[in-house]
Amino acid sequence: MEKAGLLPRPNGHRTRKSKIGSSWKPVVPVTVLAALLLAWQGVHPASKSVLTAAQLSDGLRQCAKNHQHPFVDYSLASIRLSTQDSKAPVNIFRNATLINGDGSIQHEIDVEIQDDIITYVGKQRASTQTEAVIVDIGGRYMSPGLVDMHSHLGVRQEPQILMNADVTESSQPVTPWARAIDGFKPSDEGIRIVSSGGTTTSLVLTGASNLISGEGMVIKHRDTNSVWKMQLDSTSNGRSPKPQRYLKMACGENIKQIFEKVPGGPITREGQSGYVRFAFEEARNLLQGQDAWCERAAAGGVGLDTPYPTSLHWQTLVDTLRGDVSVHLHCYQTQDVFSQFDHADEFGYNITALHHITQAHEMLDEIKKRGAMLATFSDEGGFKNENYHSSWYMLKLAAEAGIPIALTTDHPAKHGQFFAQEAQIGHHFQFEEKLAIASLTSVPARAIGLDNRIGWVRPGYDADLVVWDSHPLSIGATPLQVVVDGKTYINASEKLWEESTKREQAFAPAPPSRSQKVNDDKICSPGQKDIVLRGITKSHINGLRTSVLSNTTAVVRGGVLQCVGDSSCEAIANEAIEKGIPELHLNAGYILPGLVSATRSHGLAELVGEPSTRDGELSGADVSRVISAADGLRFGDRRLAITHRRGLTTLITAPESNGFLHGLSTAFRPGAAHGLSPGAVIKRDVSLFLSIGHEGKNTAFPSESAQINELRTLLKSPNPPHESWARAANGSLPLTVRTDSKDVIARLITLKRELPALHIVIHGGGEAHLLARELAASSIAVVLAPFRCSRLTWEARGCAPGPPLTDAAGPDVLLDAGVRLGLGIWDHRDRWATNALWEAGWLARGRVGVSAERRAEVAVELVTRNMRDIYGLEIRDEREFVVYEGDPLQYGASVALIVEEGEVQRCWPDVEEKYVY
Repeated sequence: MEKAGLLPRPNGHRTRKSKIGSSWKPVVPVTVLAALLLAWQGVHPASKSVLTAAQLSDGLRQCAKNHQHPFVDYSLASIRLSTQDSKAPVNIFRNATLINGDGSIQHEIDVEIQDDIITYVGKQRASTQTEAVIVDIGGRYMSPGLVDMHSHLGVRQEPQILMNADVTESSQPVTPWARAIDGFKPSDEGIRIVSSGGTTTSLVLTGASNLISGEGMVIKHRDTNSVWKMQLDSTSNGRSPKPQRYLKMACGENIKQIFEKVPGGPITREGQSGYVRFAFEEARNLLQGQDAWCERAAAGGVGLDTPYPTSLHWQTLVDTLRGDVSVHLHCYQTQDVFSQFDHADEFGYNITALHHITQAHEMLDEIKKRGAMLATFSDEGGFKNENYHSSWYMLKLAAEAGIPIALTTDHPAKHGQFFAQEAQIGHHFQFEEKLAIASLTSVPARAIGLDNRIGWVRPGYDADLVVWDSHPLSIGATPLQVVVDGKTYINASEKLWEESTKREQAFAPAPPSRSQKVNDDKICSPGQKDIVLRGITKSHINGLRTSVLSNTTAVVRGGVLQCVGDSSCEAIANEAIEKGIPELHLNAGYILPGLVSATRSHGLAELVGEPSTRDGELSGADVSRVISAADGLRFGDRRLAITHRRGLTTLITAPESNGFLHGLSTAFRPGAAHGLSPGAVIKRDVSLFLSIGHEGKNTAFPSESAQINELRTLLKSPNPPHESWARAANGSLPLTVRTDSKDVIARLITLKRELPALHIVIHGGGEAHLLARELAASSIAVVLAPFRCSRLTWEARGCAPGPPLTDAAGPDVLLDAGVRLGLGIWDHRDRWATNALWEAGWLARGRVGVSAERRAEVAVELVTRNMRDIYGLEIRDEREFVVYEGDPLQYGASVALIVEEGEVQRCWPDVEEKYVY
């Protein structure tokens, strides 16, 4: 029997030493228990005994179990195949392009399923059963079901409401006795939505609001209302004597925030370390007491008068010390991880996986030495202190160091439906293709001790399969069919299956990774006003648009794009070159207007959890004090630099608020060094910004009805308390309302009918598609934020999840109805701003009935001209533009140069900025 231990001792690990000597042998054979019991009964007649025979028997059995450990039985697949019912119904997926758990690709593959396991993988299968069901998938990509080893499905239910929040028992700093299974809800609508993204197995962990939050559980995404049927029964996982178990631990900012005002804390990292050590000290004392009891029992039980010592409170940690429970540690920063390694060494346990750890690239040697793996993200960071020093290249660097990497979503922190995007973005930033696929499949399967049955498409493995409409690393890749344990759980409509064959990318290989070129200052440098661009493939510049071309020329003179691609442009270029203007040669160059996004806090907050780095929040209650975000802008921070380096030249941000009224939003340049830089503030007062709904509630306006009534009163008042209300009423100032709710949107449509001059913009719009025709008829624009459906809040629960669950996503419905549509963000995380073009590209690929050229135009307009039109900003494409090498609507492109304010601002910028502190 082939087997592998789940928790090997890392090199240099300090093994725990028992204080009771070496006389206690490693195992008490179960066959010896009866003899020991008889001997004990002879010494201790029943009439005089405190310890009963049953108690001794139970204790001896536990002593034996203490020296049995879970392992991964790799003979499971062969055992399953040898015992498989040959007469069970057969299903065959024919002609698949199989991407397996190691990222390897095989073409023209058949995958045969019987019951809940795979029985054949190879070239065309001649089934032994004449009644086999054969599904020809026409060469489409197939992969194993994805494995997310950090999820809160079922314990952090969608939509989130207080009574469904069961992710962390944060009443105490240490709760090892808590179990995710006790709070898990199979009715969570998020399970099916996440499954539609290809995930078939999730490790559901308790949360990170305390230091030791309890045991997680592995679930299969099965269609059932029973938590027991969803839980993966690892006790049947071959011949392992014990199931795999998973302990969640955490450190850092979360705990400081939760317990900073709780008597007894912890409120510092020293306190956090103390609580962890106190807990494991209790566990070690209990373990030593158990071992001492077993030693005396093995010697005949003389003097034993108490049962085998147990503790519901501490037993999970005892089992961790015995090596029966794998430790999953949520930490971001190096100092926290080093502290936790020290605690693990002190008490003799291993840390299996480092979760999140956005600073892993700063301690790769130590992680490698200890044999730990990473369970992390591809693009999380920059918005709070503990992930401020994150790197988009962390995955590449860790992989080069030989450290196993599993990508995760932390669902719903990142929505699990888009799990594959983690690997897509990682691959864009040079995480090797095969490793990117493995990070979603075989690596997490191995990390949770289940790679003998999931994470691969192999005979004898669970029949968990995903059929994709394109390569899973391509932008917007979407499952057409998701199979769990041999049963189809998710299946796209016939329309989507048919449309998938029409996609240009349906059978294309994975996109390339981004390359970072070293800039030649003699050709391109900040402040430069003139340059000739060679190798241009496409221009999206208003007035200088081109069809897809090949190796054409563009000329920039005086900081203005003069020409692209026409016959006269070559002459202008040659004339410029004769005057000494440098040439920049590109491989597939694309020219786009500078990107525009409406954000929540960019320019007003750098570290969102640190008040000293923020402009501050208003009460939102005083409607006579309408302030402008322009007066609180802070330029030159890392968040803005990163955003600018990705091609965003205009951000629109409103003052932060705790309620109804925010104030006047401002358009500004994220690339400006300070407030006096040329064009730093593009437009001081862009729109009057409000929140209506749950986020808008405060003491002055505690209900939606109060908010709507106040808005109507202010807009209709002949003498409003501030002139901005009058400007909004007459339409000279856009009125932006932050809401996802269809009911609030309906009331705003009614208000527009009462006051036709209103220029209303919906920011959010999760349920806006439900009123698409009415919005279009009322000329109300929508800035989707987030762009894709996330049912995180009650007010957004009606958003359309899109393919494969619905034929169209919300943005498609809005565009088809003629609604003016833009993309924004309402999240402090930078990725929603920096990934704006990818979000637009995701939408464009779904519009199959439209030509590829028009789809690209629609995508670019969503994040450029539409946003300027919605907010009344000047269209200045030829003076504010970004040149890319590669198609920026796909992965693999890089920014070559950014032109604003009459000159080049950046040349071949890397995406990362050096740390400020």
